[in-house]
Amino acid sequence: MFKENKSLYVNMFFGTIGIVLVGLGALRYQVLIDDPEGYIIAFAGFIFTAGYINYLEKKAGISNKITWMKAGISITLFLTISFILYL
Repeated sequence: MFKENKSLYVNMFFGTIGIVLVGLGALRYQVLIDDPEGYIIAFAGFIFTAGYINYLEKKAGISNKITWMKAGISITLFLTISFILYL
């Protein structure tokens, strides 16, 4: 059982890194292209994807505490990297 949970958390870690990278890509798109419609579409897709990942995590049985911790870490990581790269 521990090995199964470990595999689930590793996949959750990579999913979190992936969603942060997608958000950074959308931010870079906005910085380079300066296209308001593309900006809205990119970040709407980012938000929908993040919502779907949270839905799948709940279906997998991950506790709310871990989900909220992951969300906080993701937001902090995204903000930190975006400030370092783009400001």
